[in-house]
Amino acid sequence: MPSGIKLAFFDIDGTLLSLDGNYSSRLKEAMQQAKSAGMKLAVASGRPKFSADFLINELGLDGAGLFYTGALVMDPVSGESIAEHTLSDELVSRLVSRAQELSLYTEVCGRDQYFIAAHHPINNQHSHHLRSKPEISDLSEIVGRQPILKLLFAVENLQDHVLLTQLEAEFPETVFAYARMPGNPDWLFVSVIAQRACKRDGFEKLLRYHGVQAHEVAAFGDAQSDKEFLSMAGLGVAMGNAHDDVKAVADVVTLPVWDDGVAAVLEGLL
Repeated sequence: MPSGIKLAFFDIDGTLLSLDGNYSSRLKEAMQQAKSAGMKLAVASGRPKFSADFLINELGLDGAGLFYTGALVMDPVSGESIAEHTLSDELVSRLVSRAQELSLYTEVCGRDQYFIAAHHPINNQHSHHLRSKPEISDLSEIVGRQPILKLLFAVENLQDHVLLTQLEAEFPETVFAYARMPGNPDWLFVSVIAQRACKRDGFEKLLRYHGVQAHEVAAFGDAQSDKEFLSMAGLGVAMGNAHDDVKAVADVVTLPVWDDGVAAVLEGLL
């Protein structure tokens, strides 16, 4: 395993947080040891920044990182936006309208809060994992009120997964990034962001911001949306619970999240 890692990026759900939406004391200890050794720790996740704040504070993930699957690259300490890519109001309106026609669960994410149309079984669990409650609102009325960084759509049943790929085919001008919730294997989520919100570009911007080179970076993840960071980092670590296509681009496949795979790698590096 390579030494000389100066910066590590972490996905959150399925990587740091296990099936119950929590992390272990072993992981926290490994993070503290990594920071004490001089390693910078940062988020690279589809989560909004506001729903990652508890981990930023509790685990010391205070390095500049990537949120909303790449729509926001920022320094969580200074609040400086390194890159921010919002969806146009017109595109949000069309996507939300079409998702409602397909009866898809929908979240509209601004910079500081997110919105749903009504209470839903998916949000009952998703809000628990996010540790952030949504505002209930007519989603058509959100457009124009504030910049929208991400839309999230989800289905509960395997047979409905095709509805998300159908939506993707109808909106080629956006980026669709798929993910699952480990505790609900039949559920499928997709984050939709602006096409110009490129994770590769975000990775390069973060290298410059932190003053490091790619071979000095580790990236940890379990979802398809993590593949670019895993393949670009000097050390790409796929979780044992990741899909095979994610594992294929990684340098290392560690233990599943519920067996402290991240902690195991950090302990090895240290």
